Amino acid sequence: MSTATTERLYWENPRAKTALATVTGHRAGGFTLDRTLYHAALPGYHHDQPPDLGHVLADGHKLKLVKVAWDRGFLVHRTHGPLPPLGAKAQLHLDAQRRERQARAHTAMHLLVTALAESHGTLVEPPRVVGGGEARLHARFREPTKDILPKVLSRAQQLADAREDIVARWAPREDAMKLASHEPVPWRDIMPGEPTLRLVQCGKKSLLPCDAPLCAHTWEVGAMELALVQARSDAVRFGVKVA
Repeated sequence: MSTATTERLYWENPRAKTALATVTGHRAGGFTLDRTLYHAALPGYHHDQPPDLGHVLADGHKLKLVKVAWDRGFLVHRTHGPLPPLGAKAQLHLDAQRRERQARAHTAMHLLVTALAESHGTLVEPPRVVGGGEARLHARFREPTKDILPKVLSRAQQLADAREDIVARWAPREDAMKLASHEPVPWRDIMPGEPTLRLVQCGKKSLLPCDAPLCAHTWEVGAMELALVQARSDAVRFGVKVA
């Protein structure tokens, strides 16, 4: 998948709330930009979450974003209102509260994956972030659910409260496989064909491939609480919400 069509400002400056861009094309019912504030999860990283939203001022119209999504290597912005013409200048405005909530939930998800691995849990499917600042995991444990889930949540909270920095970096695929702290998704399934991968270090214990903007520090996650527990005979799906 080619992903070089749009400069992703959410990597360079995830705290930015506004930016200027140029409309570069029309595609899949929306438009593409030369640069964007708005994150949409790359499917190849298997870290699903709802996209960033906000509004775009272009060609005299205020266009409310309804979806940002990848379409065959292009990051497409879909809005209410007319499509701005090619070459139009666009002023981008991010829904910063939504971004912050999702960044906190996504960071919590990384810490939960670490706590899960330390508890000898096994993910049944890739973890994800859902709306409202909630991380969802589906896993198997060696201990009963009622005993292990409080331990996993407590350990993840401990990792969050450790006041560590969160740093992103790029590494060749072979190096990334050696550096990563866990393997929540088989390496062969992560961005197939891409020679380098983006890794995010959340404190000292967690280093995972990820394309999302996260918190700058672990303590920004804040308090976590169980929001969902669906026990099955051999696994449990649980949700953890940030306050």
